Amino acid sequence: MARRLQLQWVVFAGGAVLMALEILSSRILAPHFGSSVYVWGSVISVFLAALALGYWWGGRRADRDPSLGGLGQVVVAAAAAQAVLLVGGARITDAVGRWSGGGPGGTLLAAAVLFAVPSVLLATISPYAVRLAARDLDRIGHTAGRLYALSTAGSLAGTLGCTFVLIPRFAIGSALALVLAACAATALVALAGDVRRHRGATALAALLLLLAVIARPLPAGSGEGLVEERVTPYQTLRVVDRGGVRWLESDGVVHGAVTLSGDGGAAGELAMSYPRVLPAAWLLAPAIERVLILGMGGGNVAAYLRASWPRLAVDFVDVDPAVPEMARRHMGFRDGEGVAVHVADARRFLEETAERWDLVVVDTYIGLSVPFHLTTREFLDLARSRLSGGGVLAVNLATGLDQPFPRAIYRTLAGAFPTVHTFQAPRSGNLLLFATEEASPGAAVLARRAESLDRHTRFDPSLTELLELRAEPPRDLSGVPVLTDAYAPVERLIHLADDPPRPGRRGSTP
Repeated sequence: MARRLQLQWVVFAGGAVLMALEILSSRILAPHFGSSVYVWGSVISVFLAALALGYWWGGRRADRDPSLGGLGQVVVAAAAAQAVLLVGGARITDAVGRWSGGGPGGTLLAAAVLFAVPSVLLATISPYAVRLAARDLDRIGHTAGRLYALSTAGSLAGTLGCTFVLIPRFAIGSALALVLAACAATALVALAGDVRRHRGATALAALLLLLAVIARPLPAGSGEGLVEERVTPYQTLRVVDRGGVRWLESDGVVHGAVTLSGDGGAAGELAMSYPRVLPAAWLLAPAIERVLILGMGGGNVAAYLRASWPRLAVDFVDVDPAVPEMARRHMGFRDGEGVAVHVADARRFLEETAERWDLVVVDTYIGLSVPFHLTTREFLDLARSRLSGGGVLAVNLATGLDQPFPRAIYRTLAGAFPTVHTFQAPRSGNLLLFATEEASPGAAVLARRAESLDRHTRFDPSLTELLELRAEPPRDLSGVPVLTDAYAPVERLIHLADDPPRPGRRGSTP
């Protein structure tokens, strides 16, 4: 009876550990490769290949050594492979990411190097268990079905536990340590019935369990200047101080930056150039009173705009509740008194509201993990329906119109609006597009508006200076796709670029 319970626990726990590793893998890879379809495709491919190899090898090994202790040895080896991942996984990911430039090939290589070995070893458990549990050939099907069902139940528990408990509550290193502890403890359960024969494996399992309890691994790139790192269900957020600036990074890409005060705190002054181009919207709609910004970053653009336009009301929308929390704690962001934050998916928020804004800003196109459903013609039509009469839709692009992805965004935007204005952010690769349903004002009209508004505002650069940042639209868009809900290959378009905005590179410079 005890042996049967031991075996059942090993099967259940093995499935849980395997799936927990698969879920955690996306968070481990994200800081250097994003969380695009390439990442998930690579992870799923590696784990499926590992399952196939593990099932084959597990069956062969079980025929040679059909014992619970022999299975325990395999689980110890899986725990040892996870210990390597715990101690050196961040450095390995960083090295492969830098070598490959964050491309799809590098993603697949990193997933294979990091997760193939522990996954193959864990996959051996199910066929091994069938061999150990088989007593009656007439009931072998029932035995196999019962054990595979138990393994699948463990996989479900590991998936739910990692998704809803480990990732939201623990740093990646701590989550990996807990998974390692579960694997090492499972190995000890398997070895308990035959300790004498497997003394070395038992000692190693105990040592790995101790390592998991005391391990405090450092995240890649941590050290001097790191203020806080937080892994969320959506991304890895880091706040880093360097060069007199506090940076908010998401999966290695800068999403916000403010200057530091003399006492080392966030002064709240914008340290990135592209948000300072947003006032160009006033040249197209001088009576802007309400602004909606999709994608919050550090949130400091609200204070910047309101300093010159105090009666302005600003709404932020971000899908990750950790973003406004860290912005308040570290970036000097303050909501209330005309500034509100809504935690929601941007598209769902627009679908569920009936409110209208004079300016809607889409700031979600940075890095390798662009949410495709926020790039399509259907989304832009939805955003246009939430503009007040004469309103402006602004889009921030991290690269210029010589790259495939921005060109696709421009063509899709130009198909949804009759007028699109292009502005190049100074000292930055960022390009801002401003779309309206109004006819384009002439150069003389824009100059008079800028001069008039500059007398009452303190935008830096001034609106007159912003006029000098207007860029030429692309002339030839043949072969450029219009992005739709049915076809929006954003990952492929981003990686077609010679130098895509990848993790580890800032989306904008100060």
